[in-house]
Amino acid sequence: MEKVVKKFMLISLGLMLTTHALAVDGVKTVIKGTVNNRSIKVINIFKREMMRRPAASGIVKLNGQFQLTMDLKAAGFYLVSDSANKIKGFEMYLNPGDQISMEIVNDDFTLSGKGSVVNQLLYDLNRKYPYNESDPASHSQTYHHRIQAIQSSTVAEVIRKKSLLLGNAQGEYLNKVYGKLIESRVYPLMSSIMEVNFMDFDIRLLPEIVIYPNWSQLITEMMFSKMNAGRLKVHNINTWIADFGNLIENQRLKEDYVLAMLESSVSYGDFVSINEVIKVTLPLLKDQKKITRIKALKAKVAQRIGFYKNVMPGTDLSKYTFKDVNGNQVSISDFKGKLIYIDVWTTGCMPCMAEAPYLKRLEHEMQGEEIVFLSISCDSGAETWKKTLKSYKLDGGLQLLMNGYDDPFFEKIGKSAVPRFLILNREGKMLDYNSCKRPSNPLLKIYLTELVNKTK
Repeated sequence: MEKVVKKFMLISLGLMLTTHALAVDGVKTVIKGTVNNRSIKVINIFKREMMRRPAASGIVKLNGQFQLTMDLKAAGFYLVSDSANKIKGFEMYLNPGDQISMEIVNDDFTLSGKGSVVNQLLYDLNRKYPYNESDPASHSQTYHHRIQAIQSSTVAEVIRKKSLLLGNAQGEYLNKVYGKLIESRVYPLMSSIMEVNFMDFDIRLLPEIVIYPNWSQLITEMMFSKMNAGRLKVHNINTWIADFGNLIENQRLKEDYVLAMLESSVSYGDFVSINEVIKVTLPLLKDQKKITRIKALKAKVAQRIGFYKNVMPGTDLSKYTFKDVNGNQVSISDFKGKLIYIDVWTTGCMPCMAEAPYLKRLEHEMQGEEIVFLSISCDSGAETWKKTLKSYKLDGGLQLLMNGYDDPFFEKIGKSAVPRFLILNREGKMLDYNSCKRPSNPLLKIYLTELVNKTK
């Protein structure tokens, strides 16, 4: 009996050690199979994130066989493709311990093994209902076809993961609608502004959409579309997060979104009115853990606000001078009596260039208002600056040049990343030292209109 007890204890200890090892090291996830295209040399698996990074690679042998092994800590979405883009890749949902066999014949995938059922569905949806990139108007129909297919499935594994699959499908749909628009604000299309015609306003946002990488940004873009269509009213600039959140029916998603937006505002240094914004949004929350996280943001603001200590609200910047395209000296004091919006940029900054056409449009829309828009470049060479102005058709408006990154003005505001947007009052004194509502953000016009009216 004693031997039996000892043996049982040893087995139990072994199981405990094994469980601990699996928790620390992750369970091996294996994808293996064959491919009939000899020009395909490597099969890759990428982690689905904003910045794509490889998770595993498998060399295709002469007989067409390959194998990829991963140590996954948690389940998630991945993208499978080949190194030469010979096959049309698709998204997979992988769990720790999945053992998937994959047969690739031409551009057709047949999956089997543990974890294959849901992934075969994802592949089939991608093939049967592909998004037509050249026909954005068809995206809504494609999305609803995919949703119907997921909801009507009688496969047990699909039913168990239905909520996750529906949330992922919704995120992918909104990314098809808004993804290129978001990208264009980082990699601009010269002097043009990309427009999106979104009409699927009755779509009910699902809490599982949060599994999609840029879910909160996609929801924000959808809310911008509702604003432009007159279906969403922002009461004032401090209520925008609450106004957007109130249109989200699901309480869990509403709270996730509000928290994500507040944390994003703090991370970008949008501090001037953050305490008021937090005050307005807190009543929307019921989850005490989220409420605690939001209240903790005030301490983060207090820690980081020191970076702007030289340009706090009320700081006088009226004495600073710059040169225009003709070499004439222009001072901030020249615009006394008007609100001043300043865009600090440089020609080598793609996001800066992406905002330029939006700023030009905003200046046109607010023509006649008591506000002036100054674009101040921190380039050190006038010729490159002038050439860029001409290339991007920015020769109109008040384009000014400081004396490079060592200019006293740039020193004063803190040598931060660009683009950087500042707002000065009618005396040339600081109102907002880091306006994170960029010209491409529809909220900026609301903000500036409020400031113009408030300072009359």
